[in-house]
Amino acid sequence: MSKLSPREAVKMYQVSRATLMRALSNGKISAEKTDAGHWQIDTAELARVYAPRPLGRTSPDQVNRSDTPIEHQHNPTLAPADQDIATRLALAEAALEAEREKTAMLQRHLDDVRRMLPPPESDDYPATRNKRRWWPW
Repeated sequence: MSKLSPREAVKMYQVSRATLMRALSNGKISAEKTDAGHWQIDTAELARVYAPRPLGRTSPDQVNRSDTPIEHQHNPTLAPADQDIATRLALAEAALEAEREKTAMLQRHLDDVRRMLPPPESDDYPATRNKRRWWPW
């Protein structure tokens, strides 16, 4: 298998360098260091975690036939239009799953923030205390 430097991996998989280095330090991606101290990441390891992204922006209508899932590429029973629909469905399902993960993460964050706030009926909550006005009139 070929190995990539972090710079090459960032370009190929279009993730930020910080994200890639965090994944390396957390152990999400395994890699090895050369004698010079440089990271070398196996492409199979990167493909396991990140999907390679095409250069430039593509809409579902611009999906190439080469982007079709492997199970549909070599299936002679599917017509080209069915392969295109299957590809668009796979992309939509991946986007939906990413949005669900993002929503779950935001919900967990919101729950954490709510736990940190004092309850409205406590004495520490400023809305329940009598406010003293600055001006006497």
